[in-house]
Amino acid sequence: KIANQITVAANLGGLSEGLVFADKAGLDVSEYLSAVSRGAAGSKVMDLFGARVIGRDFAPGGFADYMVKDLGMALQGAEEMGVSLPGTALHHQLYLSMKANGDGWLGSHALITAIERLSNHSLPSPTALPPSI
Repeated sequence: KIANQITVAANLGGLSEGLVFADKAGLDVSEYLSAVSRGAAGSKVMDLFGARVIGRDFAPGGFADYMVKDLGMALQGAEEMGVSLPGTALHHQLYLSMKANGDGWLGSHALITAIERLSNHSLPSPTALPPSI
């Protein structure tokens, strides 16, 4: 389970950074997601959570607080085994920042909120999006 959480966190981190970057660059994030999900960047995490992240649907399947616990266990185990997990350490800190901001009850896919805070840029809320033609 812990190895799975390491991989999920890394995928959610990449999804979050890609979406914030794409939006700040002026791309339509829905079109971006559709395009990259069909290529090498595509993943089950993207399929499961991409549209929910864009739609700001952060209802938990697994809580961000659980990622704090699981990634903390991963880092403890890694230290005991002499394994370096720099990406996991970063994602652990990002989830800790969510918890510190009172967002630990959100789904783990709400990791984008930590990236948005660091970037001083948020994806538009679904109500702020222009209507579809």
